[in-house]
Amino acid sequence: MDPEALGRAPGAHRLRVAQLIEALDTGGAERLAIQIANARAAAGDVSHLYVLTGPGELSSRVAGNVKVAYLGHARASIENPFVFAPSLLRGYRLLARQIARDRVEVVQSHLPGANFWGLLLAMRGVCAVIPTVHNNREFEYGRDDQAWRAKLRRRAYREMLRRCPAVVAVSEEVAASLAREVGAAPAEAARLRVVPNGVEIPAPLDPVLVAQARARYGLPREDPLVLAAGRLSEQKNHVQLLQAIALLRRAGVRCRALIAGDGPLRAFLERRCDDLGIADQVALPGNVDDLDALMQGAAVFALPSLWEGLPLALLEAMARGLPVVGCRIGGVAEIVEDGVSGVLVEPGDAAALAQAVAGLLRDPGRRAALGAAGLEIVRRQYDFARVARTLGALYAEARIPL
Repeated sequence: MDPEALGRAPGAHRLRVAQLIEALDTGGAERLAIQIANARAAAGDVSHLYVLTGPGELSSRVAGNVKVAYLGHARASIENPFVFAPSLLRGYRLLARQIARDRVEVVQSHLPGANFWGLLLAMRGVCAVIPTVHNNREFEYGRDDQAWRAKLRRRAYREMLRRCPAVVAVSEEVAASLAREVGAAPAEAARLRVVPNGVEIPAPLDPVLVAQARARYGLPREDPLVLAAGRLSEQKNHVQLLQAIALLRRAGVRCRALIAGDGPLRAFLERRCDDLGIADQVALPGNVDDLDALMQGAAVFALPSLWEGLPLALLEAMARGLPVVGCRIGGVAEIVEDGVSGVLVEPGDAAALAQAVAGLLRDPGRRAALGAAGLEIVRRQYDFARVARTLGALYAEARIPL
């Protein structure tokens, strides 16, 4: 990439920046952290990637000019304070020493765990910290019977808004949701900066590579592919897609489905495939390294999530001209205009999802039109070069001079 295209003027100060993430397992936020680190290195910054744990499935995507540090630290559970407190202190010291050694001026943290580490760094004045909020339900994780933990998280995020120069939200809905959840005062809410996720527009792949990817997962060439991608969790609601595939089968609509990703509900989803009689029609291969080829070989991208921030997989599908069927939720409805750049249905309505998918499978012309409209939206609003420029300017504004 051209450094000037990424927001670096000739002779400008060479920023020393780091992305902070707890692990490099497959996920949208993890991929975005790597993408930002790579882009800032390409822009001429001294770009670091700090991983609290160790190497993961995404490690190979980190560019060679990004300085990676795996800190080998696993934070203990807060449920055991006698172990948690020393664990917290050790993790903080590891991070603070690494930042001092690398002379980092700005850290951008990603996901709740890393954001909490970032808050500690900000409270101690180690460097400028910019937490990133990727979800419009940032407090809906963990056990439901521990309301005190959600209360602590809300307090922590309000402290981030008070102590950090900025808090990045990946969509307008995410920013509004966070401000509402923590009861942010106007001065605190003003520190929320909406920087949407972005993707690069890929070049078309050789059709032979696309065909090989389909064959790798046993997907016959004559069957249109309904593709989904994401963590196999309650939030992603893949069970609605399985129910829709079962309805399509009963209606005689020929297709195959592949859900790329892994997570705690994998065994449950495999059982549901058996129960619904669609095990021969649905592939659950876990995390895949050829998602780009699968997207270019698919007919429809399905996103049945119950809630989202700004899903990177959705932008990636649209950047490939793949028509989208998603649920009418914040973070998706901001991007997809029903009937123009995709099709939206109500969350949990498997019949509506099946009907929307069937309509697209039967109408190649409409698929092409929706896909082209989605691609144009990504070009105009979610091109990653624009994201990199915005973040570069934010880092320069927030940095603590060495």
